[in-house]
Amino acid sequence: MAVVELLVIFPIIVAFLELIVLGGRVAVARSDVASAAREAARQATLANSRGAAQRVITPVALEALRDRGYACESHTVSLGPATRFERAGRVEVVVACHLNLSDLDLLNLAPGGTTVELAVLEPIDRYRVIE
Repeated sequence: MAVVELLVIFPIIVAFLELIVLGGRVAVARSDVASAAREAARQATLANSRGAAQRVITPVALEALRDRGYACESHTVSLGPATRFERAGRVEVVVACHLNLSDLDLLNLAPGGTTVELAVLEPIDRYRVIE
């Protein structure tokens, strides 16, 4: 009887543990992507033009993600639609990172992985010279 109970409960325990690990990984990834977007947005506010800001955000965001141990299968880093590149304006940076979660594929909870996307707004200094 104990063997039957163990055979019934074991898959439920495995599924629960996999769900916890998956949720934890996605939560940590969201935090790291938000941090990378924040760093890129801060660097973009130091640029003198929208084009210069666009050129600086991708390397900064990817370096921040690499420092945290994430290798995105695919990524996008862009200035968001809320960007107003002017004095006292704001910069919105949107970072999307596709995470491979194939090592957690026992129950096929995240087939092919998942994409974590976050946008961050940073203000531009009102005394900054903008071209």
